[in-house]
Amino acid sequence: MIAPNKVYHLVDGVLDEGLGFVSQYVENMLKLPVIIADHNGRIQYPNMNNSDEVDSLFVSIPANISGRDYYYQQDNKYLYYRVRYNSSSAFIIAKNVPVEQISQALSILMETKLAIKCYFCKIHKDSDRFEQELAEYLFSNSNASIRDIATLSENRLEMDRSYVVTLVEVEQSSDDPDIQVISSYLYKYLKKNKLEAVPISRANYITLLIPVCADRDRLDEVLNWPAMIGYKEELEKRFDLSLSQGIGRVYPLAELQKSFYEARVALTLPRLLGKSHFVQKFSELGLYYPIFCQSLRDMKDFCLQILGKLIEHDDKTDGELLPTLRKLLDSNVNMKSTADSLFIHVNTLYYRVSKIEELLDIDFSDMSSRVNLFIAIKVWDTLKAIDLIV
Repeated sequence: MIAPNKVYHLVDGVLDEGLGFVSQYVENMLKLPVIIADHNGRIQYPNMNNSDEVDSLFVSIPANISGRDYYYQQDNKYLYYRVRYNSSSAFIIAKNVPVEQISQALSILMETKLAIKCYFCKIHKDSDRFEQELAEYLFSNSNASIRDIATLSENRLEMDRSYVVTLVEVEQSSDDPDIQVISSYLYKYLKKNKLEAVPISRANYITLLIPVCADRDRLDEVLNWPAMIGYKEELEKRFDLSLSQGIGRVYPLAELQKSFYEARVALTLPRLLGKSHFVQKFSELGLYYPIFCQSLRDMKDFCLQILGKLIEHDDKTDGELLPTLRKLLDSNVNMKSTADSLFIHVNTLYYRVSKIEELLDIDFSDMSSRVNLFIAIKVWDTLKAIDLIV
């Protein structure tokens, strides 16, 4: 039977002083060191921020504990005790526990359950709300107040600072990647390398908000690009991934959505151009750069001026002219390979090209017409891919 007064004392202590209060209680009772980790295995106690090795900031949570409240690992004498909260778990791990001491250790670890649950529920709730609202603000382009979101960040976002957004996407993995684990690892890696980034994860994306000075012209001086490229390589090596990365420009926090938009364009357009495993700055998109600097209305008008009749035709007839044109241009106008990829006869392809020429009033053999069509399609497809065109 656990004494209620002891439980309440531990709850009060952990809420006032943090996990160190509970950890020291257990260590004093067991005379053994303990680790407290979140569901990703990221160590919350002891404080490992000064460690030179990023891997030392994590502890492996054995798969054998799945569905159990505790697990004893005989090879290293670690006793894992699970504390469930909301839809997640935290772990308090007693190290070097002799077999004959397991029962005693479990009874002491059980005393800490409510205190640890209260601690993680609080930080989990605050952190989740901040990340969820920030993700909605960026990915859904919501009208929420970034000032209100910043108040949830525990000073991780500051209104008087400027930020650059970089977006990392998992392209390929040897296994089903846990984006939350990768994001946690990345956060610690960047912190060790003096990059105070704010990471948020969504689907296969990790979005990083990196604070910089306000001078856009000095961005390359402010950001350590080798270090930024280095973290991508570190993640790929550590988790056996293939990643691509898009990087926006610097904006004040109030205009954060602009940098995020640019990072999405820088990540999306190169892939539509056939690239993979790349790092792309928005400011280095070449001839596409001034186009994507325009307003959404101007970009749509540009695309529709060139492709509008084709899009309208396909919408009305459930036609295949725009996909055909896209394939043809991507193949460098190789009629045979395009026909094969579309599973149509080459004569059918010639007929479709003739129809495209008629609708758009162009000569497809003219190089300038092909270039304009190619650029317009890539801009249109990018805007659709980042949900700016339905």
